Amino acid sequence: MIEDKFKEPDKFQWGSFKDADGANIRYGRLKPEGETKGTMVMLPGFRESVEKYFEVAREMQSKGFDVWVMDWKGQGGSDRLIAANPHKAHGDGYDKHIAALHEFTQNVVAKEDGKPLVMMAHSMGAHIGLRYLKEHDGVFDSALMTSPMVDIITAGLPKPLARQMAKFAKAGNYLDKYIPGGTDWNDLEKFEENKKTTCPERFEISKEICRANDKLKIGDPTYGWIYHTFASIDILNDEKYLKAITTPILMEVSDNELIVDRAAQDRALGFLPSAKKVEIAGAKHEIWMERDELRDQWLQKVSAFLDERLALAAPAPKKPSPPAIRPPRPPGM
Repeated sequence: MIEDKFKEPDKFQWGSFKDADGANIRYGRLKPEGETKGTMVMLPGFRESVEKYFEVAREMQSKGFDVWVMDWKGQGGSDRLIAANPHKAHGDGYDKHIAALHEFTQNVVAKEDGKPLVMMAHSMGAHIGLRYLKEHDGVFDSALMTSPMVDIITAGLPKPLARQMAKFAKAGNYLDKYIPGGTDWNDLEKFEENKKTTCPERFEISKEICRANDKLKIGDPTYGWIYHTFASIDILNDEKYLKAITTPILMEVSDNELIVDRAAQDRALGFLPSAKKVEIAGAKHEIWMERDELRDQWLQKVSAFLDERLALAAPAPKKPSPPAIRPPRPPGM
């Protein structure tokens, strides 16, 4: 059974909008109970969905944020890219993700005037988020990023060969095929073998979400996802590109990272002018899904960062009016 904190919150609102290609993009919203202190846009990682972030949405709501979560095209409850097999984790270009995110922030998200807009992004979502901060400077006031996919690990295959295979797939017009060994969704992965979390309970949440809703199931990546991911990685990793991302960022990097390239994260941190690194010893790829003793360390850093950003965004206190200057009294009066 799923604990209540992982279930859909009360008064959670669902919606959708169409991207430039006419695809339906699903999103969710959780408004704060009291005063809105700011707006937060949450960007899930590869193969994730809104449902995986119900616990985090509650936590950010409790801090006074109006929380919005968007499913990327090709996963979650948004339209899939290969109708014949919606399990395939396909891609058709990161510029389209960036454009969809801009449509979301400009025409869907209800940002309150004078209140900060904060990005919270994980892995692939953080990759797109970093590119968005460069391409649309000034939209977000700050960002929280976890395990950003600055580059990927091609386990068991040299990266130059993986890149070449993706180029061959493009030339041969079979980008819609699974990469070698790729399969549809299944729940065969054992906790002991997983590379994402050391928390057994939260490890099961992703499986339970998909078991409960077949439409959320998604399998392995296609050559198309790999091809477009490498193309976007090349753009993001340019030194000048990274140095141009000036938005204040609190970036978590995991001590036991086995999914995205940790060396690429550290390199990017060296160029990002306003990024602060938080390293959680013992954590795997998904800090938001980690066991409490690790997750709480990150939450403490997040709370301090958000408090600081909210304080900076608060209107300056009014200065008291200077006392009236009284004319000097004549002698003897």
